[in-house]
Amino acid sequence: MSLNTQLLTLIFSYIFGFFFSLFLNINHKIIYNSKIIIKLLGTLLVVFSSVLVYFIILLNINNAIFHPYELIMITLGFYTENIIKKQIKNCK
Repeated sequence: MSLNTQLLTLIFSYIFGFFFSLFLNINHKIIYNSKIIIKLLGTLLVVFSSVLVYFIILLNINNAIFHPYELIMITLGFYTENIIKKQIKNCK
């Protein structure tokens, strides 16, 4: 895999982790609905669609080859979004 492809994959994985955290925050609001069907369908829809979008875009970038460092970048993006969210809450 070329260096450009690896860098593009790393950047995309980081951004995806950031947006995945946002989607899970939206899902958090769905989970506290009183109806069990809405909880289950909401969670499945958010997680399944996020993973599907990730692998479709990954397919276009590097033929859907998944490396462990991509998981690290997703995690870093996830934690970055959480840190930014906490700092925004503290500023209000």
